[in-house]
This record gives sequence, C-alpha cells and structure tokens, in this order.
Amino acid sequence: MALDAKEREIRDRLHATRETMIARVSEMVSIPSGHGHREGLERLQSMIATRLRALGAEIEMVPAEARPAWIDPRPASDARVATLVARRLKGRTGPRMLLCGHVDTVHDPAGPFQRLEPRADGAMVGPGVVDMKGGVEVLLSALEALEASGAQVAWTVVIVTDEESGSFGSARTIEQVARAHDRAFVVEPAAGEGDLVVERPGSGQFMLEATGWAAHAGRDFAKGVSAVQALATAVVAAGALADVTCGRIVNIGPLEGGAATNIVPDRARAWGNLRYRDEAEGAKLGAALDALATGGDDAVPRVRVQRLHNRPAKPCTDAVRAMAERAQAVAADLGFRVGLASTGGVSDANLIQYAGPPTLDGLGVRGGNLHRLDEYFWPDSLPERAALLAILLAREAKVA
Repeated sequence: MALDAKEREIRDRLHATRETMIARVSEMVSIPSGHGHREGLERLQSMIATRLRALGAEIEMVPAEARPAWIDPRPASDARVATLVARRLKGRTGPRMLLCGHVDTVHDPAGPFQRLEPRADGAMVGPGVVDMKGGVEVLLSALEALEASGAQVAWTVVIVTDEESGSFGSARTIEQVARAHDRAFVVEPAAGEGDLVVERPGSGQFMLEATGWAAHAGRDFAKGVSAVQALATAVVAAGALADVTCGRIVNIGPLEGGAATNIVPDRARAWGNLRYRDEAEGAKLGAALDALATGGDDAVPRVRVQRLHNRPAKPCTDAVRAMAERAQAVAADLGFRVGLASTGGVSDANLIQYAGPPTLDGLGVRGGNLHRLDEYFWPDSLPERAALLAILLAREAKVA
C-alpha cells in the first residue's frame, strides 16, 4: 500500500535531518567504548537516556551481573556498566514493541582508530559505526520521528553495554524485559546490501583445562605428565566435532600451557566458541564436548570441560517471517527493496526471541568490514533505515 500522510511526514522529517544524524553518529563514534571502557560507555548511555527522556520515556539503569570467571583467557575489564531500559508505555494500548541496541564495540579505546572520516566513494569509516552506533542513531531518530507524528506506539528501548563480549552482564535484564513485550526489533547492521536478518544460530563458550605433573624436562622427564599433550588430544577431538554442512562450528583459540621449554607443563587450557543451527543440535554438541573430560578428580593427566550456551538459536518462525514481510512492504512503499537473510553471527536478538517475542534483526545501517580498522557505513542509510523502522512500528501497532 502507499504511504499515508503521517508516514510521508515521518519519511520527510528523517530525510531532512540527514546531516544532523551524521553529526550525532560522528559524536558517538568519537567516544571510545570498546574493551569495557567504562567512561565511554557511561557517557553514551547518558546521551541516549537524555534523548529518550525527552520523548517521555521512564529511564531505568539496571546493574550488570558478573561474567563467569573462566570465560576470559586473560584478565579482562569487568566494567559491569548498567543496562539502560527506557519505557514509553503508560497510557498507551496495543502491542508492546521492544527495541534493542548496544553501544560497546570491539575497538581499542587507546588505539589509532577513533574518528568518523569520509571515504572517497561516499562511505564513512569509523570504529563501531556500523556495529552498531549507526544503528543506535537509527533507533533514536526513528522514535523521535514517530513521536513527532503523534503515533501512540507503546515501546521500550534496551541499550546494552556488553553485547560484543557475550551480554553476560545484561542477559537476564534483556530476557526479563522481553517477556513483557509482543514484538521486538534489533538494530544490528543490515545484512548484504540492506537485508533484514530473520535467523541466527545459537552459540556457546567452552574451556578445556588439562592437569598433569610438573618435572624438569632433562633430569626427570619420565616423572612428568604433560598437561599440554593431554590438552592437545582434547583440542583435536573437539575440533573434529565441527561439521559446517550441518551448521555445527567449533572454533578453538586462544591456548595457554607451560612456563618454559625445559619444564614438563602441569597445566594447560584452551578456550573455544560453538555455533549450531538449533537447540537440539546445540544439546548434542554440548554432550559431545562434555564427553572429552577424562580421569577422576585426582587422576593425572585429566581434562575438565566447562561450557555454557549463552545465545540460544533464533529460528525464522512463522511470526518472524510475517513481520519481515510487513517490513518488506514498508521498504517497497519507501522505494527500495530489502531481502531476508540468515547469518552465522549472533546478537541480543537470540536472547530476546528465546524469551518470547518474535524478533526482527538487521534493522540498522548498511555498511561493512565489521570489527576491522576500516569499518564503514553508507550515510544515506541513516534516514532510509530510520524511516523503515519508524513506519514499521506505526503499522505494527495496528496489527493484532
């Protein structure tokens, strides 16, 4: 169907604010927020809270929970920055919409990649610009245009500060908030040339820990038991569990073991990541990993396995496909096309959909080179995607 008058107003308003949107993205990009950088994360949360409060939202900052101690190969920052929850629900009826984004990046806050800069072809390059500070601007601008139009949509926004490291501190908040909503929208980067993401695999983390006996490699080699050798056997066996043809991925690294070449190592560890198509496959993969444990509590050598599945698989359900098709119709009315994609990456959409509401992902900006020092986005996708999201929310509010 064609855009109605309010929808045209939303579209025109957003295209008129293109330069303002770019300036806001530039400001966000210039604030370091990788590696648990508390100062930058809290500054971004404050900026976002100010804009959402101006729309009448009630702001809650929910403390983050601790990460499992074994997850990190090296001591990592446990900034535990709160999760922002902004609710615009009072006095509004109809389906409750949940919007989710994150402000953390993978980029070193002390590294050289710190600013948004133009590229010769019209793209703009900057740390976290596509994953996902551009998406956060899409979310905020969409809501501002929606509210300015007078649309009475019931919405909640969740802004996460630890998505790139697994959402361990925010997962419970995400799930609790999600249960009170009917539909959800995540502003992770668009797939391909602008496709929406309807399906993601599940993922998990694991650690293999081997224990042996230390000994001098020259004088007492026979008395030693190498933890590294025991770990190597387990690592090879774990790697053999991968089967890309059925979506089962087992990636291992980093590794640690041994203090010097003339000491038989008594401890060695390896960390890994799992991906799987569905929960049944994830359970099989987890059980196969557990089976790599060897020896009793006092046995030497012995191998222990620790694991958790922190992102359940996100299938393309009938409800998700119906939402996606309605989003495609909005895009067509706006004059462009979006496809539907499945990706190998995971996001907070996995947690949200597992908690209940059908979730549409990939509503953020168009761009590429995620997690690289040449990460980029297309500036024209800011008003384009914001209009798509705003009008989709307005139409979804009328769908029973």
